[in-house]
Amino acid sequence: MDNRLLKQGFISGALSLLLSTSYTVAFSCTTSFSQTQQTYRVSQTEPLHLVPLSKFSDDITFLSKADEDRCCFDSNGCFKDGDDVYQLALVEKEDLPDMCRFVVAAFGAAAISLSKDLNSFEQLLLSPATELLNSYSSVVAFAEVFSGTQQRLETRLSKMDVSPPDLKKGLSRQELIDIAEKDSIILAVGKKNEDSIDFIASIELRLQPSDAKIPFSLPWLDRIERRIAATVGIGTGIRDLQPYLSNLCVAEDFRGKKIGRGLVRCVEDIALSSWGMPRMYLHVDEDNVAALSLYKSEGYRDVGHRWNPFWAGSSANIGYYVKTLKGNTSSRKQ
Repeated sequence: MDNRLLKQGFISGALSLLLSTSYTVAFSCTTSFSQTQQTYRVSQTEPLHLVPLSKFSDDITFLSKADEDRCCFDSNGCFKDGDDVYQLALVEKEDLPDMCRFVVAAFGAAAISLSKDLNSFEQLLLSPATELLNSYSSVVAFAEVFSGTQQRLETRLSKMDVSPPDLKKGLSRQELIDIAEKDSIILAVGKKNEDSIDFIASIELRLQPSDAKIPFSLPWLDRIERRIAATVGIGTGIRDLQPYLSNLCVAEDFRGKKIGRGLVRCVEDIALSSWGMPRMYLHVDEDNVAALSLYKSEGYRDVGHRWNPFWAGSSANIGYYVKTLKGNTSSRKQ
């Protein structure tokens, strides 16, 4: 996890108070690559509804590609680890609480970490308050991530497919953004048990303006920031919406098995084959060596510009990368 993204500073008083909390969660979740210490298992009272990606094999080409192109996934979208079989699937409404807990656990929500230099008495003295604050931080992070995810999936959950957002001609830029921000796709790699799901990875694909802005968890905050930015002439010339990759999480125990690489290639295929859009954008902290190495090896390059309004602080230094996707595009028109 990138602590630099979790500690963004803001120097604009009123705007800072409004946006800083959401920047913290949004930046941590758009670094696009993280790890968590273990799979995340949660009890369920609702039926489990992960929808296998293989259900949409007519709309995408990822599962029909050669083994080396699919990385760790077989032609049915399964990842096998010994006797365990994990399914590459779309997340449904019933899965969202568990999915969001996994994401929060993966990116980390601890507000305070005690120094290893403290002696045992000092740790004993400070630990209760630290645990209380970190518990509160985790609750706030989950609430924001869950609310934001619900909003970003509002339209997608009503149709449950991999089709592109319905961007009709003649709509204004803001109307296009309003449609796109409710139609993300979240893919997860998980294994159903009798009363739980073991999540080991996830990734999100959406459309957003290619203005280099790092998105918040909550879409309405993006709208506010873009309106404020427009008043100072930032981002006003960008109209087109482009595929954007975010929230790539891989459990630490499953790193090195090419799951993250496979997920990146999968959402690229959805963007190209189903959405008919030949570019993919993402943000990555260039100090995150593992993430940067992954994306560069997959053909991503620095766009060359940043979202840098005066209130963005060090977030203006976060890398904004793009890749030109190759292959057959869909006949769908955006």
